[in-house]
Amino acid sequence: MEQIFNLLKSALEPAGVIIALVALLLINSLIFRRIKSVGTNGNVAKNTITFFIVLVGTLIFILSLPIDHSLKGQIISFLAIIISAGIALSSTTVLGNLIAGIMNNSMNRFRNGDLIKVGDFQGRVTKISIFHTEIQLEDSNFMTIPNLYIANTPVKLTRKTNTVISTTVSLGYDVSRLKIEEALKEAALATGLTDPYVYIENLGDFFVVYKIHGFLKDSNKFFSTSSMLNGKVMDILHERKIEIVSPTFMNQRGVDKKIFIPAGVAEEQPVTQEASPEEMIFDEAIKSEKIEKKKDFLKEMEKKHDTLKTQLKEAKDEEETQRLKNQIERLEDLKVKLTASIQEKEEDD
Repeated sequence: MEQIFNLLKSALEPAGVIIALVALLLINSLIFRRIKSVGTNGNVAKNTITFFIVLVGTLIFILSLPIDHSLKGQIISFLAIIISAGIALSSTTVLGNLIAGIMNNSMNRFRNGDLIKVGDFQGRVTKISIFHTEIQLEDSNFMTIPNLYIANTPVKLTRKTNTVISTTVSLGYDVSRLKIEEALKEAALATGLTDPYVYIENLGDFFVVYKIHGFLKDSNKFFSTSSMLNGKVMDILHERKIEIVSPTFMNQRGVDKKIFIPAGVAEEQPVTQEASPEEMIFDEAIKSEKIEKKKDFLKEMEKKHDTLKTQLKEAKDEEETQRLKNQIERLEDLKVKLTASIQEKEEDD
């Protein structure tokens, strides 16, 4: 009986360590589940804290085992060798991506739904995790980019509003610069851009390179607007009888006084309003962006909720107190519904 009692007593401490470890992991999960409903990139911090909790908990569990001290030292040394080997073997990949993920998360370089360009890859962000970032490309497919690559590569973040759209065209010296700039600005305005301006990029031996810029109000239509700008530049220049070929082209073809401008359409076709290609291409990115906007709105509601509570404490009039209580109650109901909606969307994804 005494042996059984001693055995249970010796097992009590390791069991307590396991229970405490499980409790800490549950608390960590609950805290970050709450943060995730109002935050953006909680997974990186959550996984990092979970890793350290498990590591420290494992060490404490080994120390609490009812075994000889020398055996404990051997087990800890063996565990340290395994961890050191793992770090050494994966220092350039796994650990590098982990550290880069933490760095990117702390810097808030971009968020879900943003249009970014990393190296040769351009698309909208759909998911940011501890080791990689997922973007949806122009062809609607997905690209997983390691966080280490993002940390070592310049990232171009396209502004949500008033981003600049531009395109270049090379024209001959025989056409007036002022006439060309006027036509290019007209093309930009016809595309829906605002405040257009023209740069002369290069004075070549046989042609001049012009670059037309304009501000786009909604960058969600970045790609379709860029394509439309190219089309409008061609249309307007042809309408103005400006030939989009350099003298070298004419010399090579050996033509004499022939103007390479297509015949105009006899009657313009009515323009029908259709969904922009971006709505179909970046479907997942748009969903992620909507979730982020809901989280932003939830943050604003939290601030308003705190403000109303402060006003309630300072309220002296009974009618004012009741009005504030009603507002707080409605706000809390809306917060519950919005939080449930966010969680439902994230579970669907």
